[in-house]
Amino acid sequence: MSVPPDPRVAMMMAMDRNRLIGKDGGMPWHVPGELAYFKATTLGKPVLMGRKTHESIGRPLPGRTNVVVTRDRDWRAEGVLVAHSLEEALETGRGVAREPDTRAEEIVVIGGAALCREAMALTERLYLTVIDHAFEGDTWLDSYDPAEWRELSRERRDPATSGGLDVVYLVLERTASGG
Repeated sequence: MSVPPDPRVAMMMAMDRNRLIGKDGGMPWHVPGELAYFKATTLGKPVLMGRKTHESIGRPLPGRTNVVVTRDRDWRAEGVLVAHSLEEALETGRGVAREPDTRAEEIVVIGGAALCREAMALTERLYLTVIDHAFEGDTWLDSYDPAEWRELSRERRDPATSGGLDVVYLVLERTASGG
């Protein structure tokens, strides 16, 4: 029996035109359809997130193996796997993705900013929602360099169906020269 290939490391983020991704531990916007897109993209895949991101969601995301990264060795939460480093989280995600009943092609990093900063160099695919508006907030996707990515697909949403906002869903792949 052949061993399945290692799953690709992907990241899924939403940002405004200034690369803002958060405000007070949450998202500074509500875009109709964005959560459905997030669910459709991540369903059945291991998702990696920091502890604060998990706590802001408030529960494990159903239909996905949730891997939470925290430095707190005593932290536990029901329904999640705990890792104490990005490397440990990736290895946990790879193990889950190789299981016959899972067989996920990707492990998806979903936040927060510190985990994304650390994982960006290892990320091969980026699902990036760009909202063409400047919001107020306190957390940015400062590790994203557009020069390191090539566009695989682009889907623009009609502002009438996305809360009056101009929203673009991009799927990007790291270029050979990036990272």
